This record gives sequence, C-alpha cells and structure tokens, in this order.
Amino acid sequence: MLLFVYGDDGFRTQEKVSQLKSAFKEKHDPSGLNTVVFPSADGKLVLGDVIQAVTTLPFLSKHRMVIIRDLIESVKKEDLSAWESGLSRTSDSSIVILWESKDVASIEKKPLFKTLNALAQVHAYPFPALAGSSLTAWIADRCKSKGSSIESGALRSLIERVGSDLWQMSHEIDKLIAFANGKTISETMVTQLVQANFEGKIFELVDALSKKDVRATVRMLEEERFAGSDDFYLMSMFSRQIRLLLGARSVLDQNPRADKNEIATELDVHPFVASKLVVQAKNFSLKQLLEAHTQLFEFDRAMKSGGISADLAVDLVATNLLRKE
Repeated sequence: MLLFVYGDDGFRTQEKVSQLKSAFKEKHDPSGLNTVVFPSADGKLVLGDVIQAVTTLPFLSKHRMVIIRDLIESVKKEDLSAWESGLSRTSDSSIVILWESKDVASIEKKPLFKTLNALAQVHAYPFPALAGSSLTAWIADRCKSKGSSIESGALRSLIERVGSDLWQMSHEIDKLIAFANGKTISETMVTQLVQANFEGKIFELVDALSKKDVRATVRMLEEERFAGSDDFYLMSMFSRQIRLLLGARSVLDQNPRADKNEIATELDVHPFVASKLVVQAKNFSLKQLLEAHTQLFEFDRAMKSGGISADLAVDLVATNLLRKE
C-alpha cells in the first residue's frame, strides 16, 4: 500500500504522518521493529536501501511501515525508471508513506507521483496551505475536536494576530482552551492571551499610518525595535502591505461597492484580512500608495548598496505615509 502525504502545510502533513505512525504502532508494531524511516541519519536516500525496505517481509507481524521523506521532489531524471520499478514492487505487507513538503500542485506534476498514483492500493492526502474560509473552518473544527468552541469575533481576532501559521495557531488554541476551562473562547480572551506576530501587528501600524496618528506610529515602531525586530524585515513587511493596499485600492477604484469577499478573492487573502484592507485603503489615495511603492523599491536598492540604512528607510517611508494630502 502506498500513501501520499504531501503539501506545503507542514503542520498538517506532519500531524497526519504522526497519526498514521501511531495507529500502525498500536495495531501492528508495538515493538517498533517494523517501522523504518528514510532518509537515514546521513540525510541520503539510497535507492537499494529503500527498495529493500519496501519489499522485505515484516518481522513477527502482518505489516511493516516505511516512511520516505521528500523523495518525489528529489528524484533525478536518470534515476526515475529505477524508482518507479522498485516502488511498484512494494510488498502487500508493506505500508509505504511518501511524505512530501512541496506544494500540492508541484508534487502532482512530478512523473514519479503520476506513475505511482496510478497503481492499485494508493491513497493520497494533499495538504495545501490554508487560507480564507478553509483556515476559518480548520480553527473552528480544531476547537470542536478538543471539546471547545470559539466566538466568531474571537476567531477573526485570532487570525488577525496569528495569520496562517498553524504551528503557532495550534499552540494558541490549546492555550485559549485551557484558559476558557469549558467556556466558549471569547474575543476578550484572545486579546488578553494571544500576542500578535508582526504580520498581525503590521495591520495595527498601517491603521495608525492611515489615521495619520504620529504618536501611535512612533510608539509601535519603537516597540518592535526594542523587541528585536530587524529593520530589513520591517521594510519587507511594509512592502508586502503596500502591495496589498494597492491591490485593494485598485479594486475599489474600479468598483466602489466591492466588498471584502471580492477583494479577498482578487488578492488571495482571508476575508478578515480583506475587511481591514478595505478600511485602510480608503484612507490612502492611489497616488500616495504608488509613491510609497516606488519609494520602497528605491530604498530597497539603496539599502543593498549601502546608500541608506534600513532604520532610516523605514522612518522615511512611515513619514511619507503620515503626510496629509
């Protein structure tokens, strides 16, 4: 049996493999003698070793499990036929997990995936990175599976603070459930317990900039620098946010009645993020955003050549965005 577990959502792929491995150990391999993981300690995938593992009969058990990481992406053209032939001879008693960390579309285009996926007894578990309604549903389901529930406002606030990082999201959900102690997770709980990552804080910073709130802007920049945030990273986040605002502003200029769902679809962001972009974009003109985008590009080039320091570049971009037209 071949199982494909693949996608660029590292959290869910690892969780799925762990679940499969635990279930197999409990049912077939309590001793751990029939579970093999590749690559080995030296990080190499040796064809002969892998094929021997998937064709060998289990030891004092009905089945054995072989887990192979990032094989499909790494197979060279000249070795393709040997891997196809070898894995096609997988023993009926072997459960082989092909665990891939590249995005779903990339893996499904690979010749080895296509060949093996056409065999009998193949199951595929694709895990693309979550966004939009799929991220919302995952959080709600995660809470439910752990015997809890979450208010819609709390869910929105959680996404705004954490983003799509499921490693952090899972940790924050566990913390909130423990704190709620049987109660529904509220927005107040999220505000009290969940520290926003900078991707979340950038929205607060842009809010201050859009409202021309100099004091709040300076305070947030100082807090980030005091916390150790790198100004090069601040510039990259500025650039990303300005591009999103330009996209939102462009959609709104073409259709002033465009709602968050249209903008979310157009920009490929979560509707909660889109709702913030709508509000923020309305506080900037297209001209001002274009000027900021040009300035960011010029500063990025100047920073790389040593023509300007990163902290000065950040301050100048913020100053220009605070300027009232």
